[in-house]
Amino acid sequence: MTEATGQDWDAYWQHYEQPDYTNYTPELVNTIQTHVNLAQSRVLEIGVGTGGNSSLLAERGAQVIVLDFSILALARTQRTAYQFDVELPGVLGDAHWLPFASQSFDVVFHQGFLEHFHDPNPLLQEQRRILRKSGYLLVDVPQRYNLYTLYKHRLIEKGVWPYGGWEREFSYTELCDLLRSHGFDVVAAYGHGYFPRLFRMLRNLPNVEMKVFKRRIIPEKCWRPYQKLWDRYEHSVAGLHTLQCIGVLARVK
Repeated sequence: MTEATGQDWDAYWQHYEQPDYTNYTPELVNTIQTHVNLAQSRVLEIGVGTGGNSSLLAERGAQVIVLDFSILALARTQRTAYQFDVELPGVLGDAHWLPFASQSFDVVFHQGFLEHFHDPNPLLQEQRRILRKSGYLLVDVPQRYNLYTLYKHRLIEKGVWPYGGWEREFSYTELCDLLRSHGFDVVAAYGHGYFPRLFRMLRNLPNVEMKVFKRRIIPEKCWRPYQKLWDRYEHSVAGLHTLQCIGVLARVK
């Protein structure tokens, strides 16, 4: 199956109806913030989608630019930026030929992006080119050893997968080796995402409680150990090899 085109993604975003403009991935944002001084960083998100992660990084002090080859995705991102009251300059472009000077960014990141390409190497070469010395690259992709992979490939075979028509996945080891082959050192990693829905509900029981009862039934102090256990799992070796998605932060050697 062929890779998705800009027109394919325009068609996807034309019918995207997610109402939560502030949607973001805490693990991704927090991993970047832990290792990078955002107030002194120029950041690029490739394949920006809804823009929640970039908006939050900008809110925390980073100078963020977003790139996508769907004009509708960039328009959607601007609505998210408005909700955060931040500026996200948008660039319409192809990630194979990034329209930026070499060594012009401190951080490059993407989520739900690399898995849509048969050969990730040219993309990573371009990202390495525009990163400054000791700059960071964060790659967030679907993780191979999860029930979600079986579900996804079944829909791809039936021709009804909505996210670009074709998609692959990576193991944690494979992703780390790929980044190292392009001159990066891996410095941090996390897992996130639960499938099927039952697992997702178990992970987010505090939120389920609020949605069902509209208030806290179990005291917040009782939920804290529960949250810490899940957080520990998401950063453990087991989480990196079983959760729906993995994120790896790497630094230019």
